[in-house]
Amino acid sequence: MNEIQEKYYILNGTKNETKKFNHEINLQNSVYEVIRVLNGVPLFVEEHLDRLNESFKLIGSDYSLEKKQLISYIDNLIKLNDCYNKNIKIVVTDINEEPNSLIYFIVSNYPTKEEYSNGVNAVLFKAVRDNPNAKVIHTSFRESIKEKLDKHQAYEAILVNHSNEITEGSRSNIFLVKDNTVFTPPADDVLKGITRKRIIELCNSLNICVIEKTIAVDFLKESEGLFMTGTSPKVLPIASVDDLLFNSNVHPLILKIIDEYNFLISNYIKDYV
Repeated sequence: MNEIQEKYYILNGTKNETKKFNHEINLQNSVYEVIRVLNGVPLFVEEHLDRLNESFKLIGSDYSLEKKQLISYIDNLIKLNDCYNKNIKIVVTDINEEPNSLIYFIVSNYPTKEEYSNGVNAVLFKAVRDNPNAKVIHTSFRESIKEKLDKHQAYEAILVNHSNEITEGSRSNIFLVKDNTVFTPPADDVLKGITRKRIIELCNSLNICVIEKTIAVDFLKESEGLFMTGTSPKVLPIASVDDLLFNSNVHPLILKIIDEYNFLISNYIKDYV
């Protein structure tokens, strides 16, 4: 499997060499989580593992993983590979039969300094996830998204439902800004991103008004700017959506959120035990 990186991965708690990976393990329609490792610290790992266990419930399974043990496996994987700045993926397969849990490093792509400074391009994409709150691997969905991104040289696809409402990004959550207020689609309609949750909490602590509501595509024309959030991009300004242009990269409120979120991450790393 091409996405496994570094020398070792962990299968059901046991160290294995990546070159000996069993390619017969089926990863289709598996439940997964991606955690960013920064300076050797798996960011917000407890929240990611809570969401992983919640995903099992959402697909009708009573299976769960023990968090403390899983965190020890993750910490061990980081040390085994001497790899301190890369994304880790947790995949659980065959959930309703004999579950296998895999933990491994993956190819990790982060925005460049220029993309943070200038913002990135996005496109609208008509699609609805069957179960948006559960993080499940769907290869065909990813391939369709990639085709459109490549065609338009875009960084992200913003999903639009049958009612012509914005829901989320293909790999992110979406926030729009107008009149010193942050707008984002309601939690029931999207993957409840860990970064999304942290941004909402952060805004509340800074007395920045956050409104969760359905957002019509036409609201883009009224917005002053927008940004995406996720494990890899953190908080990333969006400079354009199709033919609409935005000055998100210089919007004072968006810049404040970016700075405060980076400060929050620094404190998390400092306090991680």
